[in-house]
Amino acid sequence: MGKEVKRKKADRISDLPDSILTHILSFLSTKEAVRTSILSTRWRYLFALLPNLHFDLEDVLRRKNFNSYTASVENFMSFVDRMLFLYNTTNVDKFRLKCRSMIDSNRFYGWISAAVHRGVKHLDLNIYLDKFITLPDVLFTCRTLVSLKVDKDFVLDVPRGVVHLPNLNTLHLESVKFLNDDSIKNLLSGCSNLEDMVLKQCYMENISKFNISHQLLKRLTIDYLYDGYHCWLMIDTPNLAYFKYLDSIKARYSMENLQSLVKADIYIFKTNYTLQGGATTLFRGICNVPSLILWVTSLELLLSCKPLPVFATLVKLKIPCYDLCREYSYIRGGNGLETLLSSLPALEKLEFSQEVLCFLPENVPSCLLYKLKAIKITNFTDEKHCIGKAKYFLKNGGALQKLTILTAPDVSVEKQLKISSVLLASPRESKQLCILIV
Repeated sequence: MGKEVKRKKADRISDLPDSILTHILSFLSTKEAVRTSILSTRWRYLFALLPNLHFDLEDVLRRKNFNSYTASVENFMSFVDRMLFLYNTTNVDKFRLKCRSMIDSNRFYGWISAAVHRGVKHLDLNIYLDKFITLPDVLFTCRTLVSLKVDKDFVLDVPRGVVHLPNLNTLHLESVKFLNDDSIKNLLSGCSNLEDMVLKQCYMENISKFNISHQLLKRLTIDYLYDGYHCWLMIDTPNLAYFKYLDSIKARYSMENLQSLVKADIYIFKTNYTLQGGATTLFRGICNVPSLILWVTSLELLLSCKPLPVFATLVKLKIPCYDLCREYSYIRGGNGLETLLSSLPALEKLEFSQEVLCFLPENVPSCLLYKLKAIKITNFTDEKHCIGKAKYFLKNGGALQKLTILTAPDVSVEKQLKISSVLLASPRESKQLCILIV
């Protein structure tokens, strides 16, 4: 009888190099990665090599009852302490911290200092505290930092000459309070390679002049600035390619050196009718943009500018409607898209909801006669006046190649067929036109 040979099963995963194992661990949460230390001696300290650290107190508290709340917070802080101070042999690539109140601010400052000391590249802070606190000074001198996202309960107090963030590329500030006019100016002066900046729901009650001046900034998003209607918004960004503005009208604008702008998205909340004059400067500052998203409330403000700015290089225009019934009520006095078309001599692509075209101009805009190649009309119905708008474009669109009709939700298939038959039988100027109805 042959002798049985017993072979020990090889642990092929544990034989992999540290770099591959830590890459596998990176797909787990930080806490789950630490738990793998009980698997074997091979895995005992692998978690200490993790380049990405993510600490979420909210996730911890969701699994605990109220009686263990205080203990859970203390355990969380101790866990972060151990990960940052005891197992500090490797650099940190990404550090994300999300927590609410009861976090000791001194402990928090220590964590940020440790992350900076370990060469953090991507820092994401989402903190809810009982009061606003300042960011630690050491953060403003982190030479390795590439992206910084700060959300909630921080005061941006930046002394002049302190900031040195030579590798910072992306800056996202949300619900941050700017202490004074110099806060943003001093911050940007030390971010020589910044390309992408987002300001969302920040507090501006202490600001009179908000100066965004940067030579290399390419993307700028302003998404509502609290109590900022009284301030002077100044933008001087010669390399800016994308500008998104979702906010109310400011008391004053200064828009300089925007010749590199490629795309703009403008949604103005019309909350203060006495400040309409400021909108003129805003629109004139972006009038050389090739692609523009213009929401309905912004369209009315643009049409109120005297004289109406000419968008000589605008090739693509989209006028979306987030809430058509509410927004369309802003279009008053019989002025709509038809008025703007006369100031768009180079327009080739147009998308709009049919309600914003208030009447059909007798003098056909030159862009419709010679330039417009693609038109998309949304919220279309089978009503006579609506079909008349599409027939107007068919009749006068000398360069038109495609007309897309998106019908309203309550338009039946039978009505779609009716629209199709009427438009297909209508006279058209362009012989290479395709009509699509959906």
